[in-house]
Amino acid sequence: MYGHRMQSAMALPVLCAALALAGCGGGTGAVAISSQATAATKQATTPSKPPPITPAEHRWLKAIRHYDRRLVGTMSGTTVMTSESLARERDRDDLCKTALRRAGSPGRYQPVQPMVHRACAMIHQAALQLLHALATGMINGSIIEGADFADFNQATNGALNKEGRATNLLAHALVKADRITERFGPAT
Repeated sequence: MYGHRMQSAMALPVLCAALALAGCGGGTGAVAISSQATAATKQATTPSKPPPITPAEHRWLKAIRHYDRRLVGTMSGTTVMTSESLARERDRDDLCKTALRRAGSPGRYQPVQPMVHRACAMIHQAALQLLHALATGMINGSIIEGADFADFNQATNGALNKEGRATNLLAHALVKADRITERFGPAT
């Protein structure tokens, strides 16, 4: 019996060495598993920073800013009304929805898009009123009766008011977009 114990005692170190080489025990395997668990816990508890604004999202915002600058430039330009200036303004107003469609997907600027759509709807209504003002013939210098003059004034004033409200709405949309850019970081 004593000889049996001797063989078992000698077999234990050989078995432990084999298990350690196989990675099934000993100190190195346990340390590796422990460090993996710690890394997984840190990754789960540390919030990852969202990626910055993509180039496509940046292009969308840039298109909206460009249209806003054109609209404001038109409104703050010359105050002399000619049929050509009203026609240009009407055409520019009609381009809002086209500019928005060409801009593509807003991506993370999605919360801003409804405001821009509302502004475009207002601008489209302004374009229709400018078309009506042009149809009165008042700008062409023809002799106009009093009712036609009132109709022309109502149409142009209505168009200018709608453009002004749309410009304010676009300004609020762009401020909201700037907050989104600050949150995620500018495009790289």
